[in-house]
Amino acid sequence: MSGFLSRLSVLGLILAGAVLLAVLSVMNGFEQGMRERILGMLPHVTVRGYADLEAWQQQQQSLATTPGVSGSYLFHEQDALLIQGSRVHAARWLGLGQETIAEWRSFLSHFSGELGQQEVLLGRGLASQLSVQPGDRLRLVVAPEPNQSAPQLPQVVKVVGVLDSGTELDERLLIGRFVDVLPQTGEYGGGTGLALKLADVFASAQMRRLLGRQLPDNFYTTDWTGTHGNLYAAIELSRDLVTLLLLSIIAVAAFNVVSSLVLLVTDRTRAIAALRALGASANDVATIFLLQGLYIGVVGASVGALLGWGLAELSPHLAKTVESALGHSLLNTDVYPLNYLPVSVQVGDVLTLWIASVSLCVLAAVLPARRAARIPVASVLSQGQ
Repeated sequence: MSGFLSRLSVLGLILAGAVLLAVLSVMNGFEQGMRERILGMLPHVTVRGYADLEAWQQQQQSLATTPGVSGSYLFHEQDALLIQGSRVHAARWLGLGQETIAEWRSFLSHFSGELGQQEVLLGRGLASQLSVQPGDRLRLVVAPEPNQSAPQLPQVVKVVGVLDSGTELDERLLIGRFVDVLPQTGEYGGGTGLALKLADVFASAQMRRLLGRQLPDNFYTTDWTGTHGNLYAAIELSRDLVTLLLLSIIAVAAFNVVSSLVLLVTDRTRAIAALRALGASANDVATIFLLQGLYIGVVGASVGALLGWGLAELSPHLAKTVESALGHSLLNTDVYPLNYLPVSVQVGDVLTLWIASVSLCVLAAVLPARRAARIPVASVLSQGQ
């Protein structure tokens, strides 16, 4: 019976460690996808205001030398409606320079070269909802500014590529040339902005406050924490909560070690007493049980870590298999920040999990070890006779 409980303790530790590592890897993947994809495309700090193009260019040159700023680009954005047959969808028309578009090349498909006049890149989500493919043409209507008395006439644009970042940005972005989008609101249109990339993405709030004190009154600053900070904080909070929840499972598995070793002491009382009579000290007996706890911890933590690593690596493939079987996507950017299951196995998590599991098992073996060391040798042997 004691041997069965020992094997059960090892099995519980393996399953708890594997599930914890797999879930942590998925949460790490969401955090990494948020940081590398969404924050890799969004400005870390944005400067907005009303000024002519020359003033914007001067501000760009001035802020480019600010310590902590690793890059900058001008953009212009407008709300627009896309029309394809009977389908109509709202979009955010973003005008970028050719150099900035080239930096996003890894997220662009079916596109090679530079954007031409009246050519656009369409987010994959928008393209799917409008049933549009590269080479198709769309009618585009720009939302009028408050000071415009008449709506603008639709213009025809050609889709020459698809933005496929795998994030929520694919659901609303329409990318065009800066020189095509800028004239839509006139010389002093409010859609122009200056995007700043920072060496430390988490220093954006501090940089925003610093620039807010330095810029003229006709400019104001925002940062990514205002639009996506809650999402990032939610991912971090979920990761911490899941970690605590699953660590409690490991603690339960470690408690099973106490139960199995206490039962082992009960079953082997006479053998322990005989061992003491042959010359073994109380410390020797205690060490045997501590080594037993160490053995359970090392085996369970090691196998659990390997199993969890493999489960984490297989998770994206398992998710795709389930999606194929169900016929619909499990992760949709209408609800989730990413449309795929990201995984990032971190060595630090593996080591922390392994050390915590082994330590808990050794601590769990302390009580049975002390109990075994205190067995009264004379009374046990006399009862046996």
